[in-house]
Amino acid sequence: MTGIRRLRCRPPAGGPTRAVVVALALAALVSGACGIQHDEQARTLPSDKVPFGLLATSTTTTTTQRPEAPAVPTSVYLVDNETGQLVEVQRSVSAPPSVRTALQELLKGPTERELDQGLRSNIASATELLGIVGPENGVVTIDLSDLTGPTGEGQRLALAQIVYTVTAQPQVDRVLFRFQGELKEVPNAAGESTGEPLGRSDFAPFDPAATTTSAPPPPPGG
Repeated sequence: MTGIRRLRCRPPAGGPTRAVVVALALAALVSGACGIQHDEQARTLPSDKVPFGLLATSTTTTTTQRPEAPAVPTSVYLVDNETGQLVEVQRSVSAPPSVRTALQELLKGPTERELDQGLRSNIASATELLGIVGPENGVVTIDLSDLTGPTGEGQRLALAQIVYTVTAQPQVDRVLFRFQGELKEVPNAAGESTGEPLGRSDFAPFDPAATTTSAPPPPPGG
């Protein structure tokens, strides 16, 4: 048999060495496997080429604002400058109305329009509402900072304003007064001091509807 001669390829003189050739081959292999391309401009990648983490759904949540509560009327009682009696006016408050919102409106005093109508409040402007308890069995206990200012009938009118305003709310018949947390006696319309809860009947002389007199009945046989 003729002997097989093994041929060896030698790189030409001055050509790249084996190490350089291997390095270039590996670089080409890695570049092809990763799909790295150099583009002159940004381009859109198909979804199957985008890394998984970048396709995750955003967890950012949007806060939905609750709609504002509708405005509803509530009764507040002021004083008529001419007659010195109580007058019912309507104020708009957020639903549902309550003893607190009614008292807060009352303590604001009359509006410009109400002043033009000849109305006033006998409650001192410095009076603050400190707390409310109830209603319990028809009684609401209110705690006020003070009731300084008017005296005599003026003070009784201020108390009547509060009683009528509070008892205009459902399930409230009487009001028990506290001042800075302490139970104190207050006068009714007749000037009689009491530490018991007061209702509208205790201030009836200031209510025009309660003081209206009817015509006397005709005499017998008339």
